[in-house]
Amino acid sequence: HATIIASGSDQPTKNELPPSVMSKAKYVTDITAQCSRVGELRSAIEAGVMTADDVHAEIGQIINGEKPGRIGNELIVCDLTGTGAQDAAIGSYVMKVLDGVVPGGTPPLNAANKPRLPAPKLYDYDTIKSSVAPSRELTEAVEDAFSQLANGKVDVPMPMHIGVAATSEAGPGDCHIKGGYIEGAPTWTVKLAMVSFYNNLKKGLPAGSGVFVVCDATNGGPKAVLHENRYLTDMRTGAAGAVCVKHLAPNAKSVAFIGTGVIAEAMARSSATVHGFEQGYGYSRDMAKNSAFCDKMSAELGYAFTPCLSAEEAVKNADVVFTQTPGGEWVLEEDWLRPHATIIASGSDQPTKNELPPSVMSKAKYVTDITAQCSRVGELRSAIEAGVMTADDVHAEIGQIINGEKPGRIGNELIVCDLTGTGAQDAAIGSYVMKVLDGVVPGGTPPLNAANKPRLPAPKLYDYDTIKSSVAPSRELTEAVEDAFSQ
Repeated sequence: HATIIASGSDQPTKNELPPSVMSKAKYVTDITAQCSRVGELRSAIEAGVMTADDVHAEIGQIINGEKPGRIGNELIVCDLTGTGAQDAAIGSYVMKVLDGVVPGGTPPLNAANKPRLPAPKLYDYDTIKSSVAPSRELTEAVEDAFSQLANGKVDVPMPMHIGVAATSEAGPGDCHIKGGYIEGAPTWTVKLAMVSFYNNLKKGLPAGSGVFVVCDATNGGPKAVLHENRYLTDMRTGAAGAVCVKHLAPNAKSVAFIGTGVIAEAMARSSATVHGFEQGYGYSRDMAKNSAFCDKMSAELGYAFTPCLSAEEAVKNADVVFTQTPGGEWVLEEDWLRPHATIIASGSDQPTKNELPPSVMSKAKYVTDITAQCSRVGELRSAIEAGVMTADDVHAEIGQIINGEKPGRIGNELIVCDLTGTGAQDAAIGSYVMKVLDGVVPGGTPPLNAANKPRLPAPKLYDYDTIKSSVAPSRELTEAVEDAFSQ
């Protein structure tokens, strides 16, 4: 009648239990799909003694009464790989416990002579924005990241997406999580980009925000939390666009921006660090916004920008076309394009988005940031779904062109570069920013926004001693995790 609760296997290389034990037990998981990949269940499947269909239940189904728990003297195995549901539950619980607690007010709990990793620093948005700007060095850091990615020297997982459903208490909104480590770099980075919180707009607040967590690659400890509110995310996206201009459109004289928001500004500024355009064009449906963008970029970058009355007008005049819209519909047509146009598309980063007609993609030399990712969430996904391309039709990843493994532009050919955003870029800008911020004191910069302009509150950084002295195992905490499994 034993109950085995196994939590040691959370990677495909681990295994604590004999497959024969698992196959004879009533088998329960925290998440079956996850256990079949990294849990004990994976080992039993590989041994050929079980399939995922042999799982009796997930623990949440037993909590909810959908499936029975124990019935008499039976052997039970519960396979715990650890779930994001638990993390979400304890996060909410701990924030409730810490309400009113001042970070840093607790004396160190460790002995004074016991070494500990240094606490991370929290860099505020104003400090970051006043210290970091587009530069050739930043663009080259992202360029090197793409090069290392193509060389297999970057550990970059597929992006994670968390949807925040609309309820009376929250949402709607989304969180995109990316990260990576470039071999030999002093740091690695995980980034959370919060987007589409459109109810904020009713309060005058931005719909997006974000943080970078930059960690020490020597000891694994977090070095800094960068409260960048998507400023660094937009900048690294712009740097990627600049790298594409450098390698795919070295002789381009004119450039168009379809969508004239902050990403377009980042693309324009970063491109100027490595390439000299002579004429710019802008188009967005909001003509006031379009004119403001063109006026701002003309003043900053030293060449004329013309606000266009249609996307067609902008595209027909451009050697390079940047598209950075919400990705809800096609933004150009094939017959608008110059034969030698380079399209740099960054609007599609989810399976629901698509800016370019599949016919344009299938006729172009197709370049990606990461092909595996673009085939799932980029423009490439739409062309594959339309049946006009496969992943094998991709000419190269941009890093392969940087490294000389594949040719870039050859004459007057149409080129599409599909940018979905990579953890390699986040890792690169994380290391770059830490170098720039070396010696900078967080919080020493006056607010850059007008005093009467609303902004999202800055995060608090709770130290280990405060957390450990405030939070302990409790029935309430256990019930919070139980409810998470139920939900």
